Amino acid sequence: MSINLGAEISRRRREQKLTQEDLAELSDLSVNFISRLERTKDQNISIQKLDSIARALNTTTPDIVNNAYREKQVRNSEVVQDSTPVFIKKVANELRKLPKERAEKMCKAFIILLKEANE
Repeated sequence: MSINLGAEISRRRREQKLTQEDLAELSDLSVNFISRLERTKDQNISIQKLDSIARALNTTTPDIVNNAYREKQVRNSEVVQDSTPVFIKKVANELRKLPKERAEKMCKAFIILLKEANE
């Protein structure tokens, strides 16, 4: 499972009101490296560099990794919770094919039917 360490590093950096330049200076890394790490999904980072960033952010490497992993789990669970059943997607797709006025009439009729079914 890939996690986005750069997003977690960026979040922590902004929380501490540090610029990328500040973090680069504190971690003895280049601004270009910090920028690339934060903006891309390229997670090619050595443990030494990650340790240096963690120290500069007053945290630990495991803490950064764990939070990035937790964030990935939260995003994945949101996708599952927000997924629309296939039959609803099919209905919506068919409604999109209709002229706007006709689709609106169909939706109103469908809502009436649903309300009657729930009585």
